[in-house]
Amino acid sequence: MSNFKGLFISKNQVWKEQLSNLLNDDQIELSTVSDWKRTFLEQQHYHYIFVDLETIDDPRKLQIPSTSVLIGLTSEHDFEIGRELLVAGAKDLILFPEEEHRLNHLIKELNNQFLFQKEAESGYGTGQVHAFYSAKGGSGKTLLASMVAQSLSIHHQLKVLVIDLNAQFGNIDVLFGSQPFRSYYDLIPVMEEMDIRHIQNIGQYIEDANLTLITGPTDPAKAEQIPDELISRLIRVAKSQYDFVILDLPSSINNLSFTGLNEATHVHYVLTPDSLGLRAYKYAAEMFERLQIGKNDNLSIIVNRVHSKLELTEKDISKILDKEVHGLIHSDFFSIQPTLNMGGAFFKKVKDKGSTKVAKDVKKYSDELMKRTMR
Repeated sequence: MSNFKGLFISKNQVWKEQLSNLLNDDQIELSTVSDWKRTFLEQQHYHYIFVDLETIDDPRKLQIPSTSVLIGLTSEHDFEIGRELLVAGAKDLILFPEEEHRLNHLIKELNNQFLFQKEAESGYGTGQVHAFYSAKGGSGKTLLASMVAQSLSIHHQLKVLVIDLNAQFGNIDVLFGSQPFRSYYDLIPVMEEMDIRHIQNIGQYIEDANLTLITGPTDPAKAEQIPDELISRLIRVAKSQYDFVILDLPSSINNLSFTGLNEATHVHYVLTPDSLGLRAYKYAAEMFERLQIGKNDNLSIIVNRVHSKLELTEKDISKILDKEVHGLIHSDFFSIQPTLNMGGAFFKKVKDKGSTKVAKDVKKYSDELMKRTMR
């Protein structure tokens, strides 16, 4: 069964047969015509439109929709014709049949792009993507992201992937006591054909927490070279194989954090109960509103480091924010610090409720999160 449709405009019968045979292996159903008519595009959508340049007098007269790929075929090198074709919006000009191999390689890449776009538009993958974010640095979002991920995996027996999008100086691997040798930077060469095998090759399975961890490059210079599309593809492929994809985002709004927020099905905003935390949230909330992030109850607020001696109570914070607070994490520095330093798992079995106030609060939050998101 063909997944793609192609139209070949040529009077050359030999080429028609050659191209049809060549594209058959690429699941392209090819229709051939001798003359170009605009009505072809009104009757049928074509993924590919191949043009024999000896058939078309002026390539610029071709009006190809943006959803179709135009590829020119020629039997001889002609810079002027090639330039006109590229100006008309062609993807490439192929010397045919000498460059069959190059055409074949191009088609395979484009097919993957078409499939990826189709999957993205149809909400490919049933997994949920949860982004942990705070506009204020030092809010504890990295710790909470890792602990929620562990709770979902251990207590709810879910398949969980954690991605550290703090590309330059991320340190979530320290919380798991791991030293990853690869990062999502290593996926750049296979970005176009990325699948779950590539993700498994760079991911590190954390046995104690029963989850997989993917980190960014340790070299800040490499972080600047990471394309936005790489992160989108990584997340979308991952959610087809994992129940939950947990994103730990940097506080600054850059390409990676914006991509993570945009791809997330749910955003967890980590708020510290002080004036600095409240002001940072105010700015973030305005940005979320402007960018349509966290709409339709897809935003949860976690107040971290709650203490009885704080001036602001939960009611005060809810009133100031005019938002419901979904989670309270009590301050318990001295109890949780040993686990942080050792890099061990906070939960080890299903009935493990946690040995610290923080762990118990995180389990409660994760349990309530499951009720809210799995309805």
